[in-house]
Amino acid sequence: MRPALRVESGAPAPRQAGATTALGKVLDHVEHDGLPVTEAVTRWRKHADRPPPPMLVGWVTKAVRYYLTACAEIVWAEELPGESKLAPVSRNWGRRRRVESDGGEVVHEEVVSGRRFEGEGVRELRLLRTRSVRDRARDEAEIALAAGVVASASVVLSGMWDRRALTLRPALAPHRVRVVEIGCSDGSHNVLFEGTSQEAHEKYQRDAESLVSEAASGTEYLPGSDCGGCDLVGQCPAVPVRPGLLGVDGGGLSRRSWSLSSGRSFDDCPARLVAERLFLPRERATEDSDHTRRGQAVHGWLEDLHRRVPARACAADETPPTPDAWSAGRWSVSGEQARLGVQMIADHSLTCALRGPAGDVEAHPERPVVVFDPKANVVVVAKTDLLCRSGDVWKVRETKTVSVLDESDLMTQFPQLALAVVLSAEDGLRAGDHVRVELERLSATGPVVTELDVDDPEVVAAARSVVQARVGAWHASPALTAKPGRVCKTCPFTQWCPESKA
Repeated sequence: MRPALRVESGAPAPRQAGATTALGKVLDHVEHDGLPVTEAVTRWRKHADRPPPPMLVGWVTKAVRYYLTACAEIVWAEELPGESKLAPVSRNWGRRRRVESDGGEVVHEEVVSGRRFEGEGVRELRLLRTRSVRDRARDEAEIALAAGVVASASVVLSGMWDRRALTLRPALAPHRVRVVEIGCSDGSHNVLFEGTSQEAHEKYQRDAESLVSEAASGTEYLPGSDCGGCDLVGQCPAVPVRPGLLGVDGGGLSRRSWSLSSGRSFDDCPARLVAERLFLPRERATEDSDHTRRGQAVHGWLEDLHRRVPARACAADETPPTPDAWSAGRWSVSGEQARLGVQMIADHSLTCALRGPAGDVEAHPERPVVVFDPKANVVVVAKTDLLCRSGDVWKVRETKTVSVLDESDLMTQFPQLALAVVLSAEDGLRAGDHVRVELERLSATGPVVTELDVDDPEVVAAARSVVQARVGAWHASPALTAKPGRVCKTCPFTQWCPESKA
């Protein structure tokens, strides 16, 4: 909510522009400079602050054509008269609002980003989405905020991230407001709002105003995956600072963020990690096996049970009502995998971590954990399956579905355990001095729970060794280039990768 805040000494670490930001640069050349698409892409690549990754080039090259096709196909309820056309607007739209709060009057600055057009008393905002919007759910608060700002915005002349207030140039208010979203991976589009300026103001007041005020006045810290890009992470009271956590030395490298999932992606192909951090659309069918879908469905079902208020242990009859076909979140399973998943969920009731004194149980499923290691200059981002308290005992429970129980080194099989042990030893979980670490394995032969002794120096040393091995190669390779080969067959980004061998 306060994006201009940053460390006083020194500039922010350089970062790769996001996918829609890069697409916006190309569209500037098309819409404002009148360049053909191919020439616009070439100029963007030539003048970029840093060479854009090949996968980003691959996506942008296709996305710009999908965007232009979608723009030509949008049908509005009220078309412009005759041959009139809207003209592109090069500057952002924003406004300043004075709002009464408990501490007196405060000033909110609201800015919309996207492609902006106006003419004939009409203002149109086109929101760029990296993925398809064919089945995208409407977010009424977002739509209301966008429509309300467009209806009364001035032109933003100053930089978006300046420490001072925005410099705004007044502009004629429109009579009519349009907001549309465009899926830049397939040309899909949805008209989100079309109406008068008054209708836009009313929608803002009804669906967005209270939420904007609540968010702007909030003082809570919410550590998560975005912390890696925050310049204040080293001073944040919600992010523990633990020098030497990862066992590697950052030297002169720029600050980066690391998680076990990003480490796995790096091991498969460093360029895949680039695509993930750019949020490029992925073809999930390529990477999701039957076993993966079953595991994720079981995981999602248990997460929903653990989110109940008040928290309570799972029961054997709290399973999907249709064993042959069921879903949890976006994960659907059927047949043998569905029936095995139901069995695993029922088995979990025998070992549920929330068993304990009635009314004295606390549960935090999918709890984000963020720790900064200044020696490595890395922000570690993790998420525990379940952080819970039963009585006076806090524990981390990692739950895995497995086809066959394998009793070889568990921390090597499941590096989440190793990271949990290290975080517990370093008090990186912020849940007390002693946090137990447990692994729950759900298999066809029944559930097994194993506890790792975080007070045993040998266990902690082994965990540190596993974590260091997982992070070492990534940390030593800041250049994330493609490693084409067999992994291309299961990579969800092959459609954007010019080096793919799929």
